Amino acid sequence: MGKAEVIDFAAVVSRRAEKFGQTIDTLSAGIAMRGREAADSLARADFPPEAQAEAARKAEAKARKEVVTNSTDRRWDMLKELKAAEDTTRTTAALFASPQAVLARAGLGTTERTNFEAQLAGSGPAQLMNLATFAIATKNAVLGAALCAVCERMPRRDRPFSPADLADRLVGEETRAVQAAIETIRAAAQRAIVANREFERGRVSPLDRVKVALKSQKEAN
Repeated sequence: MGKAEVIDFAAVVSRRAEKFGQTIDTLSAGIAMRGREAADSLARADFPPEAQAEAARKAEAKARKEVVTNSTDRRWDMLKELKAAEDTTRTTAALFASPQAVLARAGLGTTERTNFEAQLAGSGPAQLMNLATFAIATKNAVLGAALCAVCERMPRRDRPFSPADLADRLVGEETRAVQAAIETIRAAAQRAIVANREFERGRVSPLDRVKVALKSQKEAN
């Protein structure tokens, strides 16, 4: 997937995760209502608060067991979609691991790229540096890829510019946008998994929430 496709896909996955969260909230609200109804019933019969609280706890536990069982297929169908979305990002993440990895593919196998590399083969450091500046100014990724390929074949001490810096100037923004979208997809899937786990257990998992929060913080940065 390219930049636009990954970003659009991230938006779709985020909406799916939000819908899953709403489903969990609705199911949880139904369970809580069963508990309140049990407590209210004892309250009307003048049972003490302790008995009301215990009745609510037992009613919620019974309701949770029933609701968890009855909603299993629905919840897991939604989770499978989110997990599949997360899995599809693995190849894309590898392809966009760094600006250099992205730039290296620019024009690969094309006549333009082949011709650039042939023309640059005999160029000196000063000419390569000038052409690198030109590639940045014109946003010519194919020329930049050819320059990096030629430069990387030179001894490191003789290279007139850093291939990593050139790649960052040409495709760094694109790379980071895709990486952020991938993190959005992964974080959305993980939030849903944690929400489902907490729903089934009937209790919050602080450790899981910290992990998700850290992922979200990484995504925001």
